[in-house]
Amino acid sequence: MWLRLLSAGYQPYSEVYITYPPLYPLAINAVWQLWPTEAAQRWFSVLYTLFGVVGIALLARQVAGTVAGLVAAMLTLFSPVLLEPSRAILAEFPSVAWSVWAIWLAWQGAATRRVNESIMRQRILLILSGLCLSASLLTKLLSPFVLILIPLILIAHWYHPGNASSPHLPSNGGRLPPLLLNLFIWGLAVLLPTLVLISAFNINSLVRQVVAQRLEARAASVEAEPFWPPRYERAVMFVQEDAALVILGVIGIGAAWVRRQQGRWLLLAWLVLALGMLAVHNPIRYKHYLILIPPLAVFGGIAVAHWSLAFRGLQSKTYVPQMGSRKSKIIVLVGLMLLIELFAWHVPAALALWRERAAMPQPPTDEAEALAFIEAVTAPGDCLISDDMPLLYWSGRMTPPELAEVSTNRLESGALTTPELITLTDRDDCQLVAAVSNRIPQYLPDYMDWVKQTYLGRFHYAEDDLYFAKVNTDPRPATPLQADFDGQIIFHGYTLTPSLAKTGGAVSPGERMALTLVWQAQTQLDTDYAVFVQLRNAANTILASADHQPYQGLVPTSTWPAGGIIQEVTWLSLPPDLPPGRYNIYVGLYRPDNLERLPLRNDTSGENALILGPLVVQ
Repeated sequence: MWLRLLSAGYQPYSEVYITYPPLYPLAINAVWQLWPTEAAQRWFSVLYTLFGVVGIALLARQVAGTVAGLVAAMLTLFSPVLLEPSRAILAEFPSVAWSVWAIWLAWQGAATRRVNESIMRQRILLILSGLCLSASLLTKLLSPFVLILIPLILIAHWYHPGNASSPHLPSNGGRLPPLLLNLFIWGLAVLLPTLVLISAFNINSLVRQVVAQRLEARAASVEAEPFWPPRYERAVMFVQEDAALVILGVIGIGAAWVRRQQGRWLLLAWLVLALGMLAVHNPIRYKHYLILIPPLAVFGGIAVAHWSLAFRGLQSKTYVPQMGSRKSKIIVLVGLMLLIELFAWHVPAALALWRERAAMPQPPTDEAEALAFIEAVTAPGDCLISDDMPLLYWSGRMTPPELAEVSTNRLESGALTTPELITLTDRDDCQLVAAVSNRIPQYLPDYMDWVKQTYLGRFHYAEDDLYFAKVNTDPRPATPLQADFDGQIIFHGYTLTPSLAKTGGAVSPGERMALTLVWQAQTQLDTDYAVFVQLRNAANTILASADHQPYQGLVPTSTWPAGGIIQEVTWLSLPPDLPPGRYNIYVGLYRPDNLERLPLRNDTSGENALILGPLVVQ
């Protein structure tokens, strides 16, 4: 929905309500401009995931060798927790991917021997690390703890390079100034791109939507739900669904200490900081646990690399463990059996899950009826108020740009209020309200009371209701045309979709057009009139028709209040063999019981019908 609104010319943050930092919306919008389909966005997410996997593999390889890198990549690729987000259009793992690259580049830069010829390489790596972390923070505020982790990496490698045997010194013999310079260069690389990109937008709106709303949502969540139970529940889910990653990660922590693995304290700090982020994050969601995957995957790679070395050593009888050969053999064999068992279950399960969810998401069966109704009674581009973004997306309709996100966080934090929602509904003259995810009814019940008083119709499906036919709508037809039907109903004009202005004033044979008609009841009517719509040629022959009662008969004219302005849509299908030429559309009202037409004052057709057009067929 963000992309549809941005493509329609609305500006991010100042008009389109976006709670993500600007880099991710800009990135997916660039993809949308090249290939405006959901499939393109899903492939973009897959590529982002592979980008993150490569970073995790490089980091594990840097720490514990090629085997560790390959295993870490495999654990990430086959993580059930990641499979769904890897294709969903979410910013969580892209943010994690950028942070992983920031850590790896900083690790590479910090590990560079400080000799004159390598100082430039070190500076470049630190600048790239800062840029990657800036990209992470500008994609999603999910890994701010990396702002602490990377300085720890720089400090640790400065004072304890290699195996921590001794601090390596710059050529001038001083320590502190070069270390501070490295931190300054890295921090500048983080800060400058962030400030430049943010300054390109309305800063007040951006801060209010991205930062203030999140803080308000956190405060509201703290009051609304207990702190630890949801964290415990989601942690258990994570362990159950990704048992191989968690078990190997825990074993890897032990292996890192047994082997006195280089960088073990920094990796442990990474895992602890990620756990701390989950502990303070509110409201906590299952997708936030993605930040645990990289450090656990690296530790898992260390565990397998340790077993690999031990197994090769036992085969060649050159590996002499500290705890004795017999016990070591048992530990190595048990470890290998555990590894084989985990992957024998884990990989097929992950592949099955991938196949199950690889198909493009389709509307659920219980929403098909609602989508068919929306398609029948609204035109493409018509305004639809909804708290169910998938329904809104599948309907192909638009929403006010300020309602591009109607999340629980936004409603719970009070960032969207009943008066604001009423104002937006009136401003965009939305003819249909689908508050079906129970967010708006739960948090803004006064708005739903207003909807029930303002909309004439209600369409019930499954356990939900759609409200439609807004009374006292603001008439905005593309073609204004005033006509009086016997002092009972006023006609205000019509809109043909696709717009004739956009098609050069012409349409094609076989085309299906939405015709929006705007009526106003002058009095309280006692008759349910039907509307006739007829396509005629120059010989006055009817070639196509779309007779109907407003909103499929759910809003008959007898329910229209006196003075109420009603906007309704019908669809007219042109015959596929329609010859090129000029045609007219005849519109009027009649009684279904005797086909008697409602008289049209100042009628020029001679048959109580308005003549709309001409319609040019190419």
